[in-house]
Amino acid sequence: MKKYLISALMILTALGASAIDNVFNHLGAGVGIGTTGISIEASTPITRWVTVRGGIAIMPGITFSTDVDAYYAHPATGQEINETIDVDSDLGRVQGSMIFNIYPFPKGSFFVAAGAYFGGNKLIKISGHSDAMENYGGLVEIGDYNIPVDKDGNVRGGLKVSSFRPYLGIGWGKSIPKHRINFNVELGAQFQGKPKVYSETGEVTDLLENEASNDFQDVIKYLKVYPTLTFRISGKIF
Repeated sequence: MKKYLISALMILTALGASAIDNVFNHLGAGVGIGTTGISIEASTPITRWVTVRGGIAIMPGITFSTDVDAYYAHPATGQEINETIDVDSDLGRVQGSMIFNIYPFPKGSFFVAAGAYFGGNKLIKISGHSDAMENYGGLVEIGDYNIPVDKDGNVRGGLKVSSFRPYLGIGWGKSIPKHRINFNVELGAQFQGKPKVYSETGEVTDLLENEASNDFQDVIKYLKVYPTLTFRISGKIF
């Protein structure tokens, strides 16, 4: 995605050379809700055609439960025993963003957005417990990987993505309205790479056979790109 960021920077440089007098002469603020959670932003123009906005997006700690396959060695016989563990998954995270709105028609409301999200690299956090694995430990299958269960019977880990995620989008509405308040909508995507499994209870290992079939496998497969849709109310401070 580096080529997209380089192209966006070249466009901004060209526009900036022709309209430098518009830099930082207004300030706006916006509050939004969407697939990144609740967002708060501040924005300012850097040319007649371009506005830069920075902010944070807070995804509430929405949780859901799912079953995952697990196995451990019987303490007496060493025989492998399979079981199913119910784990809780938490989607809560906080992301920062720096995004440029490019208005091809300065008097219009349509814009192309280019920038990046950063931080909040833990996409999904999981936790679970197995009474059967207390004192012995074991393994659970997440995607194509094994996450260890510790000697207390606990497992903690999840799915991680890149800490720096390029972003492209399109939208309608001014981030700094002509009047005091307006509404805008934005559709885009974060390019976050393939989610990786991480563990807080031991070392992650590959499955010997690629037979995993669970909710996390679907997330790993499809969420190389994270879709974003945001509805936002923006206001003009000055």
